Amino acid sequence: MSIDQIILGNIYTLDRKVEAICVKDGIIKYVGSKRVANKLIDENTEVLDFGDNFIYPGFMEGHAHGLPAGNILGFSIDLLEGRTLEEYVEITRKYIEEHPGRKIYCGNNWICDDEKPTAAMLDEVSRDIPIALTTLDGHSIWLNTAAMEKFGIDEKLLETYSTNEVHVDEDGKPTGYLSEEPAIAINSKIVRSDEEIRESLLIWQEYAFSQGITAALDAHVGYFGYPSIKAYADVSKAGKLKLRTYAVRTVNDTEDVLELAELASKVNNEYFEITGIKVFIDGVVEAHTGWLLDEYADQPGYFGVKSLSDHDKLVEFAKLANEHNMNVHCHTVGDGAVKFALDALSEAQIATGNMDQRNAFAHLQVVDSEDIKRMSEYNVIAIVAPLWTPKEETQYKLELEYLGPDRAGNCYPIKSFLDEGAKITFHSDYPVSPVMSMPQSIYAAVKREHTLSKCEPRNLKESIDVMDALKAMTINTAYQFGQEDNLGSLEIGKVANMVVYDTDFLNDDIEKIPDAKLISTIVDGEVVFSNNA
Repeated sequence: MSIDQIILGNIYTLDRKVEAICVKDGIIKYVGSKRVANKLIDENTEVLDFGDNFIYPGFMEGHAHGLPAGNILGFSIDLLEGRTLEEYVEITRKYIEEHPGRKIYCGNNWICDDEKPTAAMLDEVSRDIPIALTTLDGHSIWLNTAAMEKFGIDEKLLETYSTNEVHVDEDGKPTGYLSEEPAIAINSKIVRSDEEIRESLLIWQEYAFSQGITAALDAHVGYFGYPSIKAYADVSKAGKLKLRTYAVRTVNDTEDVLELAELASKVNNEYFEITGIKVFIDGVVEAHTGWLLDEYADQPGYFGVKSLSDHDKLVEFAKLANEHNMNVHCHTVGDGAVKFALDALSEAQIATGNMDQRNAFAHLQVVDSEDIKRMSEYNVIAIVAPLWTPKEETQYKLELEYLGPDRAGNCYPIKSFLDEGAKITFHSDYPVSPVMSMPQSIYAAVKREHTLSKCEPRNLKESIDVMDALKAMTINTAYQFGQEDNLGSLEIGKVANMVVYDTDFLNDDIEKIPDAKLISTIVDGEVVFSNNA
């Protein structure tokens, strides 16, 4: 048997260190010594010798937004450099001047502090062409008047939503600033061409490979509606999708669940698989919409936004998903949301008898200790965000105001999940978070801080070690995807996905890790990203 590739270097399979891996048709055929591996190769074998560099199983992202990421990278206004509403307006103005002729202009990555935006501010840029700017966290949107008219934003929305979701002026009229469900709904209605969506997907894939990501969960494949799923299916069918993608889609009723199951039966393949349904249980603390068990510190009697509060409905969703071999992926930021979702999913799991549905909760900012234990008992996966753990200046200021010092200081548990026996996986939530860095995620998981911006460590008792961090990015994520037999470690019979760094994460000084350089990303035994600079 001729071997396609032999890969040499300091290889961490996850449970041991070896010298060589042999690959045939994208599958690992041998793991061990260079001496034995050399006996398996011939003149047609490609030799990938990484010398003194370090090779790990391909890293995986437990919760990101692939198509929006690609669209932002390729087609959107990036507001990240702005700091004030005036600066965001000016960035938008300049972008539109440089990119004339579009039917709608979309932007991302602005932050709302004390001053609230209005449509009138964006009308100074354009009164006739719709403008829609989404916040850094993805949970709020800022529209000009043309966009409000296009998407039907008027007083009638207040019959359904609160003024924490549809912000109003002193006369009770919507200002053009929306949060949570109405904001997310608008993003779903913005029409992109099939060509733009496919190109966005390929841009995202290229970016993911450049960050050492070999597989990812697309955490809301419905952002651009059905064309999103069609784009994944088309690109994978054409052989262009190499980033293994596991997708969930937001559902609002049982018909949505059945429709998604039907789509999955038609489009699922090796590189793209719809694995579950997504349910928004609450919002986010910084938008004043996370669902808390105890009232907000700055607003007595207010507990946040309950995006879904119908217990029986969530139970039915979970049972129906189980019937179609899908899991339930919940957006849960506050402890109220975690408790509600866990009450419903545990009831559904007892009813179905399936304790291996691979249900998962993402974000987990404020979590009651009893529910951490229950998540382990019901095998609910904790998708945590190490990069969110530090006391970042702007964010922590809001958390202190909204949560008070005790809750703010104890946010984002990680070690507690491990102590109770729960599985953890990591996520960046990119592009909701503007950074996707696996070395920084490892560093933050250990140090509870990062080196990306000004911050201080928070809640150090939740620190974990490097090996647990590596597992969270590899074998545990494979388990989340139902792919632990194919991905997540470097073993005979598994897919030859791996990443090469110049840093020994397990033995080098922890302070070296944030600056670790990605040398190569390998998918199916082939180099898909190389950094030779």
